[in-house]
Amino acid sequence: MEIPDCSMPMTFDTYSRCSYNCLYCFSFFQKSHTVKGYLEAKPRCVNPEKVIALFENAAVNNTAAANKTDVQFFPYIRDRRIMQWGGLADEFDEYERRNGVTLELLRYFDKIDYPLSFSTKAAWWTEDERYMELFARHTHNWHVKISIITADAEKAKRIEKGVPSPQARLAAIKRLTDIGVHVTLRLRPYIIGASDDYPTLIRLAHEAGADSVTTEFFCMESRADERLKARYAGMSEVLGYDIHKFYMEQSKQAGYKRLNRAIKAPIIHDMRQIAHGYGMRFHVSDAFCRECNDACNCCGVPPEWGVSQTGNIGNAIILARENGRVRFSDIEEPIKRYFGFPWVSACGYNTGSNRARALLYDTTMAQWLRNNWNNIKGGTSPAKAYGGVLTPAGKDENGDIIYKYTVKK
Repeated sequence: MEIPDCSMPMTFDTYSRCSYNCLYCFSFFQKSHTVKGYLEAKPRCVNPEKVIALFENAAVNNTAAANKTDVQFFPYIRDRRIMQWGGLADEFDEYERRNGVTLELLRYFDKIDYPLSFSTKAAWWTEDERYMELFARHTHNWHVKISIITADAEKAKRIEKGVPSPQARLAAIKRLTDIGVHVTLRLRPYIIGASDDYPTLIRLAHEAGADSVTTEFFCMESRADERLKARYAGMSEVLGYDIHKFYMEQSKQAGYKRLNRAIKAPIIHDMRQIAHGYGMRFHVSDAFCRECNDACNCCGVPPEWGVSQTGNIGNAIILARENGRVRFSDIEEPIKRYFGFPWVSACGYNTGSNRARALLYDTTMAQWLRNNWNNIKGGTSPAKAYGGVLTPAGKDENGDIIYKYTVKK
């Protein structure tokens, strides 16, 4: 459900799974429940030729040579909007060290100078000149997020199994920033009991050269089976409290439990103040406290690059913060441009039940996003999903709801 508020809706993974074994991994639940044999199967990698063909066909709008799924991305690629690399698996993990598929594709994206944003916990590749030579040429449009949840090496080792130490990842930040790469400290997920040392972690990231921080609280899957509950139990041993029980008691949502705003807001606001004190931008992807974002891209991409997709609720919140109110027409142009494809065929999007697909068969994703804007009772609407910072204040001449900005403490 990220399309309504994501500035980088084109997300890419090199490998079908990750070599790391983080106990909090949200893709573990997603893939183990939706991909048959996921846990037993060997990891697979993308076909680089197909990825290259997508971008080559998009560049010349060659729809005849592409399938319907690929065509969805053509306007986005032609406008050179940034691609998020590393959504459900780490593109620089041990699989990459052995196979080098990410490297093969990096050489292609280097050739066409395409903007990219990476999420990783890996450090080894920042000591490999094959990768660093490429990144040194793209300080203007390749952005890296290094994920670290705590500076405590022992806690990190027990929660993030097989992952380089926080100190190794901080050293990776330093190597990247030394060659001019824009690096964001990705303090995600924020886990109470592990991430409480965030003032120290932000300081260390700043000293390593990171220019921004992004955060989001851990989300717990309430539909967890015994395998996932065992992982939560392992986290609880490290954290000193029953995280499953805590989230069930302190979250109102069904499915993913996200904690309530009263718990999150003081921490996020303090984190923002600390980051700003070091001259760092602050970004938050948590629906609660999205108003704390310094730009519509919650992942930390430098806003001056102008490569983010701005037709989203995150940008609407910023516009409302600046102007007091926001209309759908303020974000409508990019929505029409990039989301004109059928809702039922949206690539990677959870389109729900067969009944929903039947009812919305003739609806485009752009139309769905407008309906979502105006459905004040909908779970992903501006009125419901963002902690009350946007409240309905009448309708405009097009019949769309006008939202006013309500300051939240």
